Amino acid sequence: MSNRGYALPTILIIAMIIIVITMSIISSGREKIAVALELKEKGKAYLLSYSAMNEVIYTILTSSFTRTGLRIYKLDGSELEWNLYGEPIKLSESVSVKLRDEAGMYSPLFNPSSLGRLVESLSDDPGKSMFFSDTLADWQDRDDFRRLNGAEYIDYKIEDRVYGPRNFYIQLPEEIMLLKGFDSALFDDIEDEIFYWGSNTRNHLTMSRKLLMAQLRDDSLVDEIIELRKKGSLTRRIFMDMTNLYYTDQSFFSPSGWIKVEVEARSKNATERIKASILKREMDESPYLISEWRR
Repeated sequence: MSNRGYALPTILIIAMIIIVITMSIISSGREKIAVALELKEKGKAYLLSYSAMNEVIYTILTSSFTRTGLRIYKLDGSELEWNLYGEPIKLSESVSVKLRDEAGMYSPLFNPSSLGRLVESLSDDPGKSMFFSDTLADWQDRDDFRRLNGAEYIDYKIEDRVYGPRNFYIQLPEEIMLLKGFDSALFDDIEDEIFYWGSNTRNHLTMSRKLLMAQLRDDSLVDEIIELRKKGSLTRRIFMDMTNLYYTDQSFFSPSGWIKVEVEARSKNATERIKASILKREMDESPYLISEWRR
């Protein structure tokens, strides 16, 4: 009778141990299945992004430029146009692409003063433009003479920074965040408007609303220009008559050939992006050039 009294608790304990082990195995199995499914979707998005980028490159090479986009010739004889000012283009339900004419953007190498005006426009601080231009110039020049609104090594040392100016050209746009007085929030505002290496010309017809506002400082005028562009009615002559900005050696009012491409592919919760800068111009050894590739 005494032994019988111990049997039931022992059986219950063993049963609980078995249940715990079983639940642990089930939980582990579910986690592994979830990881496997996540990797599967990520792999699918990865393949979709590369496939889409290949399609985009082929389309760019077999198209021709318009004032604000690319004219694409389809096999059935019809035509369609892809914009070069960053409006999303749907390739499929799960893939979209953005194209930017780099002449409709700014580079810290080629357009530092224009980039300074953009910083001023977004920060609502009239002094930001000169501050940014001087700080960027001091960062890139080879001397230790500080410009009026700039910063040299001693200014970074005073702020307890472990670095000073590069004294050479910046190596990528994100390096701008290292400049004295600059912050990541402001960089986030200008990131989509800058490129590193590409065109040294300007095309106002493919500029974003942010850049047009930095140039024109007139909301209603910018809205009118964007509306004309959407309708396909914006021409160089119309733009010049509206803004009094005219053709110069740097302002060509036509695409430069340098195109910034951003492909986004999604598969359920997985998202993959590829960014590239492509020169649509036949080289001696290749039909195009890729100067930047990020994923």
